[in-house]
Amino acid sequence: MSPYHALRTGLVALLALSLAACSDSRRDALRELGRRGVEASGSALLESVENGETEVTRLLLQAGVYSGQRDAAGNSPLQVALERKHLAIAWALIDHGADLATANPAGVTPLSLAVYQGETALTDRLLEAGAPPVGMTPDGDKVLPWAIRNGRLAFVRHLMERGADPHQNDAAGNPLFHVAIEAGRRDLAEELLALGADAAAVNAAGESALVAAMRKSWRDLYKPLVLAGADPNLPDRHGRLPLQAVIEAGNLELARILVDLGARPAGGSWASALWQAIEARDLGVCRLLLSLGVSPETRGPSGLRPLEAALAADRPDFLHLFLCYGADGDPLYYEACRRKMDHQVSLLIAHCGLPRPLPAPFLDTPLGLAIRHGDRRAASLLLSRGASPEQLVAEGQSPLCLAIVLGRTGIVEELLARGVDPNQQVRLPVSSSFSRIVRGGTMRWLLKNDRNITPIMLAADSGKPGTARALMKAGAKTSVWTRRNHMWPINIAARKTDVKMMRVMLGKDPEVEQRRLVVDLSEQRVWVYDSSGLELYTTKISTGKKGYATPTGTFAITNKYRNWTSTLYDASMPCFQRLSCGDFGFHQGYVPGYPASHGCIRVPPGNAQKLFALTELGDRVEIRQ
Repeated sequence: MSPYHALRTGLVALLALSLAACSDSRRDALRELGRRGVEASGSALLESVENGETEVTRLLLQAGVYSGQRDAAGNSPLQVALERKHLAIAWALIDHGADLATANPAGVTPLSLAVYQGETALTDRLLEAGAPPVGMTPDGDKVLPWAIRNGRLAFVRHLMERGADPHQNDAAGNPLFHVAIEAGRRDLAEELLALGADAAAVNAAGESALVAAMRKSWRDLYKPLVLAGADPNLPDRHGRLPLQAVIEAGNLELARILVDLGARPAGGSWASALWQAIEARDLGVCRLLLSLGVSPETRGPSGLRPLEAALAADRPDFLHLFLCYGADGDPLYYEACRRKMDHQVSLLIAHCGLPRPLPAPFLDTPLGLAIRHGDRRAASLLLSRGASPEQLVAEGQSPLCLAIVLGRTGIVEELLARGVDPNQQVRLPVSSSFSRIVRGGTMRWLLKNDRNITPIMLAADSGKPGTARALMKAGAKTSVWTRRNHMWPINIAARKTDVKMMRVMLGKDPEVEQRRLVVDLSEQRVWVYDSSGLELYTTKISTGKKGYATPTGTFAITNKYRNWTSTLYDASMPCFQRLSCGDFGFHQGYVPGYPASHGCIRVPPGNAQKLFALTELGDRVEIRQ
C-alpha cells in the first residue's frame, strides 16, 4: 500500500471515531435532558440561560439545539447571558458557536454589551472568536466611541487592532478623535492619532480638532494636529476663528503659535484685525499683529492711518508703538503742534528727528504751528532737535516776529536763547496774513508804509512787556527808528498809551512803581504819591486854556530836560518833563490860578525844580478832569 493510501485510510478512520464520539455525546446529552424533563429546544436553551442554569445550558448546547432563539426583547441567548452576567454560560455559548454578530433591535451586539459591562476577558474571547468590533451600547452609543468617551483604553486598543474603523463617528456625528478630546482623554487622543484617526475630520458642529484641543488647552498637540491635517482656520461653534478667539482672550503667546501654524484672522484680513484692536484700544493685540508683519501704515475704514488715529485719540502709547514699527510720523508734526500736544511732539521728534518742511502751497513749519498755538514745550523740542529758528513761517516772517506779534513771550525767550538776532528787520512787503494778526492800527500802517521796522517795535505794539524785556536783555536796540516816519519803539508804545511798555523801554520794572502823579484839571493841582499811596508833594499848576486843552488819560514821563526850548513856540521851558513822547508835559511857567497854557502843565518857579527832582523817567501820570 502506498503512503498516500495509508494516510487517507488513517484520516477516514479518525473522522469516523470523532463522529461516533459526537454522536455518543449528543445522545448522552439528550438522554440526560430527557431524564430531567427538559425539552431539547431553542426556547428551553433561552430559558436556561435566563435562569442561569449552567449545567442545563451545557447539556442543551451539547445536544445541538438552536442557539439563535430570541426573547421578547429580541435578545439572543448570548446577549441574555451577558446582560445577566452569567459569564460561564456566555463562554459556553461562544465555544458552541453562538452567532457573535447578531444584534438586538437596539443594535446591541454581544461584543458591545461585553465592552459596556467592562468584561475584558470576555471581550477578548469574542474578538478572538471573530465577533465584529461594532455594535451599540445599551445607552445608545456606538461601542468604540463609548469606550473612548469612558476612558476604556484597553478596549479601544483591542477594538482598533481587530479592525474597528478609526474614521467612524459616534451617534451624534462626532469623529472618534473629537470624542476623545471632548472627554478630556489625552492619552486616548494621542493613541487614536497614532492609530491613524483622521485629524482633519470635523465634529457635528463643524469644528476642527484644533478648536477642540484649544478648549482643553492642549497646546503641545496644536502643531501635531495641524501637521496631521487639522485646519487652523475653521471656526468654532460660535463662528469665531481660532486666532480670533485667542486674540479676543488676549492670549498673545497662543496667538503667535497659531499664526506660525497658518492661522489667519477673520476674513483673512490682517488690516481688519489691526483696526479692531485699535478701536478696542488693545495695545497688546496691536503689538502682536505688528510683530507678525501687519503694516503700521494700514488705513482704516475712514481712511486714517493708525498713527493719525492714535494722535486723534491722544494716545501716546499707541503712537509710540506704531512709530517703533516704522510708521511715518513726519506728517503728524503739524497736527500735533496745532493741538498743543507737546508730549506727542516729543515722541515724534524722538522717533523721526526733525520734520521735513511742507511744500507749497502750505509754506508752513512745525515751529510756526507751535508758535501759532502757543506751545512753548513743542517749540523748545523742535528747536533742540535742529528746527531752524530762521526758517520763515506761513506768514512769510521769521519765527521771532510771529512769536512777538502773537504775544508768545516764552517762545520769544526760547528763540533768543538760540542766538536769533533781536535786531533783525521785518521782511517787507508784509503779507496780509501777518498784518491781520498785528494788534494795533499804528503798527499795521507802519508795516505797510514804512521801513526799518525791528522786533522791539513789534513788541512795543504787542502789549506784552515781558516780550520787550526779553528782547532788550538779548540786545535789542531801543534807540532805532523807522526810516520814513521816525517812529521809535517808545513812540509806538505811547501811541497805544501803554504805560507799562513805556516803562520797559525806559529801563523800568513795568509792575513796580515807586511813585505816581495825579493831575486834577478842575482843581488846577498836581499830587505826587509814593508806592503805598502816601502823598509826597503837591503844588498848584496851570493847564491848557480854551482851545488848547490839556489831554486827559494815563501817561508816562518819557523825557526830562532841565533846560528846554519849545520847538513850537520858541519859548524857554525849564524843567521840562515830556509825557508819553507827546508835545506837552510839565515845565516851569506862569501860574495865574486858572488854565492859561497852550496845553502843557505849568508849575510855579521853585516848585518846578522840586517836582523835577522828585520824579523819574517812566513815572505814571494820571490826568483827570
